[in-house]
Amino acid sequence: MEQEEAAEKAKTEGNESSIILTGLEGNTLYHLRVKAYNSAGYGPPSNAVRAATKKSPPSQAPSNIMWIQDGSHVSLGWEPVRPLANESDVMGYKVLFRQEGHSNSQVIETQKTSAVVLLPDVGVYIIEVRAVSEGGDGTPSSQIRVPSFS
Repeated sequence: MEQEEAAEKAKTEGNESSIILTGLEGNTLYHLRVKAYNSAGYGPPSNAVRAATKKSPPSQAPSNIMWIQDGSHVSLGWEPVRPLANESDVMGYKVLFRQEGHSNSQVIETQKTSAVVLLPDVGVYIIEVRAVSEGGDGTPSSQIRVPSFS
């Protein structure tokens, strides 16, 4: 904010000299100042530092996911994600898969709109795809469920 009175404030406790700021808007320029404080009040502010956040990740999920299973191998393909003007460019994709009933996901990263997943154990696997950008991971695709018999 331009006026200090209207600015958001975050405090640390004790002699802590760092803080992680959360809830910042993507693609936004921030001006930051630091002040020390104690029981007598606040000290003078530091010089202002400018920091810009990256554009947000793509809001669109990979769509039209197609898959073909050959034994324990699943070949996947999907439509490319096209980011909006205020979103980060797509650098690649993450394919996340896990066995149903388990929380540990395995990840395959690719720059293509396709991937081959090896399903190592018998069971049903949940697979989803996300775009990856400088601003973070995008919205996940709808999940597909694939049985594995070998």
